[in-house]
Amino acid sequence: MVAFLKDLILHFSIILSLGFMYNFLWMQKRYTYKLHIFKLSILAALLLTMALPVRFHGGMEFDLKLIPIFIAYFYLGRTDSFLLVAVLLLLQGFLEIEKLGVTSINYAVILILFFAIEKMYKDTSVKKKIALGLFVYALITSTRLAALINSGNAEDYLYLLVFSLVSFIALSVTIYIIEMTNFQLQMMHELHKAEKFSAISQLAASVAHEIRNPMTTIRGFMQVLQGERNLSADQNLFISISLQELDRTQTIIDNFLSLAKPNTGGMVKINLSRLLREIIDFMRSYSHLANTELVEGIEKNLWIKGDAHEIRQVFINILKNGIEAMPGGGSIYIIAKIDKDYVKVQFRDEGVGMKKAQLERLGNPYYSTKEKGTGLGLMISYDIIQRMRGKIVVDSEEGKGTTFTILLPCE
Repeated sequence: MVAFLKDLILHFSIILSLGFMYNFLWMQKRYTYKLHIFKLSILAALLLTMALPVRFHGGMEFDLKLIPIFIAYFYLGRTDSFLLVAVLLLLQGFLEIEKLGVTSINYAVILILFFAIEKMYKDTSVKKKIALGLFVYALITSTRLAALINSGNAEDYLYLLVFSLVSFIALSVTIYIIEMTNFQLQMMHELHKAEKFSAISQLAASVAHEIRNPMTTIRGFMQVLQGERNLSADQNLFISISLQELDRTQTIIDNFLSLAKPNTGGMVKINLSRLLREIIDFMRSYSHLANTELVEGIEKNLWIKGDAHEIRQVFINILKNGIEAMPGGGSIYIIAKIDKDYVKVQFRDEGVGMKKAQLERLGNPYYSTKEKGTGLGLMISYDIIQRMRGKIVVDSEEGKGTTFTILLPCE
């Protein structure tokens, strides 16, 4: 019993080290090859659990090698978990080739099970993730109990009970540590964005009005000069360009003021179906100039609560970005429908798309994928949707296009 408990505690420590290693690596501000180090940690945990199995009183041996594979599948990806299983089978072939067939079938079934619950696992809460992990491990425990009975070691069921209980705790704690680390990182990221947003708002409030006054004066004098008859063609061109740039600067200042003083008007019931069709009709002439087709699929009688002017601003901004992302033309698909407790609005273009690094920076101040963009338009859009208790999800692939999905609470 003493040897059993020592081996069990060692296994428990090995599994728990994965959670603490993940926390340590991902809380580092520098990249430091954290992903590669974590992969090596999972491989080391697999090898150690295989090399040091827990021996029961009757002579049967079990280990916790399933847990590193579980962590690899759901927190690294399918490819890494497949490679880990390949290493496991390779070692099994060297050590006990007679068990290779059974082990291969077992882990093929396990990977199929992982695939079946993958989407559910990634879209659920921490408690349900732990429950799914325990469900998988409970199935494995039932097969181990059957193996004990078939081998004539049914009296070792108490060993299996203790072993399974410790395994459940190890898996649950590891999932919890990893999920809390991810949650903490997300909160730090949101806090960082909020601090930036606050700084931009304060800057806007203190500076925008002061800039607008002299700009109005400059624009007035430029328009007076433009009315002179003795100007050359080049001078007229220079004045026209200057006025265009002043207008662009004015737009940027208006965006700053929107950040400084967001609309605090009352939330009213809005017929989103009608509003979307009005916006599409409004943007259709602009899209035709860019050789772009707007294709709509909007359900009737979609109602939300919010400010129609702000929602219009968000949708026009996203449509305009989608049109500008297709310099060679194409189609933008606008889909709106009920999705559980939300109205889901999707804008899908066939444009240049974005890299993962670009996607992560969307909504940040001063970041734009356009040459002359400021990033303020999307930043304001994110803020408006957040104030309406909605959310924006962006999916993109280089060369294939981008999809903006906006979820707004139903009225």
